[in-house]
Amino acid sequence: MIFARFHHIYTHRFESAYGDETTLNQAKREWAMSLAGLTEVQLEFALERCKREHAWPPTIAEFLKLLEPTPESLGLPSLDQAYLEACVNAHHPSAHTWTHVCVQLAAQQVSYHALRSESERTTKPVFKAAYTALCKRLFAGEVVEIPSPRSLPEPNFNEELAFVNKLKAEGVDDVNAQALAYYLEKPKGSEVRKRYRKQAIASLEAMNVNVEAPQ
Repeated sequence: MIFARFHHIYTHRFESAYGDETTLNQAKREWAMSLAGLTEVQLEFALERCKREHAWPPTIAEFLKLLEPTPESLGLPSLDQAYLEACVNAHHPSAHTWTHVCVQLAAQQVSYHALRSESERTTKPVFKAAYTALCKRLFAGEVVEIPSPRSLPEPNFNEELAFVNKLKAEGVDDVNAQALAYYLEKPKGSEVRKRYRKQAIASLEAMNVNVEAPQ
């Protein structure tokens, strides 16, 4: 298939490169081994680039290089254009209509704050790596899109309410009971929750209230 396409693309230039049957057959074997495992979509992509970038039939090495997609070959802004767009719009990213989702995702991976505050020497290599990886995903046929925001679970105040009721049963007024139970609103295992719990325990001891503080 490759050589038939080359013949149509390059006509007499193909014939001059592979003029005799022996050379042609040996070349076909080498190309077949080198291109094994590539999809029809990938081969078609490289052939289309051949038409634009090579006036003569490419070598195997040149053809394989064509399989590495550039942003421009995929219809995306170049790296420099994409990076400039990311920097210019890092102050108000939600107000900007991005050229392509890959540009926006690459900017997010660098972080808008870094693009606003750090040097090009620091941020551009990170942007380049992210943008290149996204282009490869797009070339592989993957749908690249902005992830939908995950909704947070509804807060559960049952533990806090049960603790407040225990405190009130021991004679603690409602305001103080709510204040002592406040730490239960913080994430379990977090340092801030541990710190506030320690303060609540100290307050309970000072008030001489014998109620165990939940973890």
